[in-house]
Amino acid sequence: MQNQTRFVFKQSFIYSIGNTITKLSGVILIPLYLKYINEQEFGVVTLFETLFQFILMLSGWGVKGGFSRWYHEMKSAIEKKQLFFTTWSFNFCTTLLTLIVSAVVLIFYGDYIFRYEVSTSTIVYFLLGTLFRLMYDVPFYLLKLEQKASLLTIWTALNIVILLGFTFYFLEIKKMGLEGIYMAQMLAHIFTFIPMLPLIIGNMKPLFFTNPLREMINYGLPLALSGILTTVLTLSDRHILNQYQNLEEVAGYSMAFKVANLVQMIIVSSLITSYSNYFFKTMHNDDSMMFFQKITRLFIVLLTIGGLGIVLFSPEITYIVSYGSAFFQASVYLVPLLIAGLIFSGLRQLLTLPLNKHKKTMQISFILIISAIVNIIGNFILVPHFGKTGASVSTLVSQLFSLVWFVYAVRKFENITFSVPLLLLLMILWGGFSWLAYQLPNLPLFLVWLVKGLFLLLYTGLLFAFGFIKKDFLLVFKLLQAKKV
Repeated sequence: MQNQTRFVFKQSFIYSIGNTITKLSGVILIPLYLKYINEQEFGVVTLFETLFQFILMLSGWGVKGGFSRWYHEMKSAIEKKQLFFTTWSFNFCTTLLTLIVSAVVLIFYGDYIFRYEVSTSTIVYFLLGTLFRLMYDVPFYLLKLEQKASLLTIWTALNIVILLGFTFYFLEIKKMGLEGIYMAQMLAHIFTFIPMLPLIIGNMKPLFFTNPLREMINYGLPLALSGILTTVLTLSDRHILNQYQNLEEVAGYSMAFKVANLVQMIIVSSLITSYSNYFFKTMHNDDSMMFFQKITRLFIVLLTIGGLGIVLFSPEITYIVSYGSAFFQASVYLVPLLIAGLIFSGLRQLLTLPLNKHKKTMQISFILIISAIVNIIGNFILVPHFGKTGASVSTLVSQLFSLVWFVYAVRKFENITFSVPLLLLLMILWGGFSWLAYQLPNLPLFLVWLVKGLFLLLYTGLLFAFGFIKKDFLLVFKLLQAKKV
């Protein structure tokens, strides 16, 4: 089991490099954006991001999830290539259809959606960029399934470098503003897709796998439908903020969310990506669920320590990312609420794996849809009166609601134990340290950093004292020397 832990965390470490590169590109891009666009246009960028997430969930009709589930059950390399060809082709057709519908909606109803005049050329660049981005989405899934974390990180880094270069050119040199942002994204995704063609073609066997496709759709469509509804409802907070408040409120909320989302990008995505592929590959092993419980405990430790670190230094991160803007600094107080929600969300994502093992995708969908409805109802109640604070609280409550439900659902199929009092103590400690971070008086910067560092060390020490961190956690620090399983 120690070898399993080393392998999963070694893969997670490599994935975290790619995720960190992606996030650091955002740190560089946002100040560049804010130099050439105002707060309202930054709100428009945020709304475009939610539209991309919706298109991403709608494309493929859940076949990508089925591809992950069935890939390792193919008996030969030829069958795997046939499955890849089938998945990629189907995903391309559904993506194209989705983008055509999206184009009609954005061209005719864009003014209502954004409450801001967005040019047709900007919409076209956004849609074309999305098309090419999704054309290499399935190959990225393949690299994850083949556990080629290093190669995936290289492709991610290439895309980011190209994106940074084009964005700098169109904003700094051509002075194209909002339109330049999406022209840069379009070209970056095109120039990432073209070099990937040999990889895509080399892993294809041009034969349509009808029966596995039908199985993948039956398996993945419930998840896709719930994913679409969940995306619509959970990302609706930005659009509800825009309708009941204004684009400036959307911009402030989105900046706080981008800072908080470091937890998702660096910790959650990295470990989930690495472990989910490994989980499906080994889910029928006798010790699979014992290892799952061990990973869950380590995941909780990493999430809370990493999340607290981001909370403690969120004012500094926001200052750097926002180019020193006082407008965005005023939204820093939202970061602890949003990170707590992301901690609950990360654990919920991990708990979907045992339910996927038992093919309970309908149950997963039902829980996610109800949780999303809770979120949107909360937004309609709180946002008109409390603005971005209300949106943050609604998100936190809905994520906790879904996590509790997932814990209950998983325990019906697997013998997994969770110490509720211990977990409650952990979150109280986490909330206490987060609150203290915002009560620090005006001190010299060095002293502020020293106190925050001591807070982080003290919290980590308390995790040792209460038994959250055990001896095997130290294996994380030996990843680079670990041997592959």
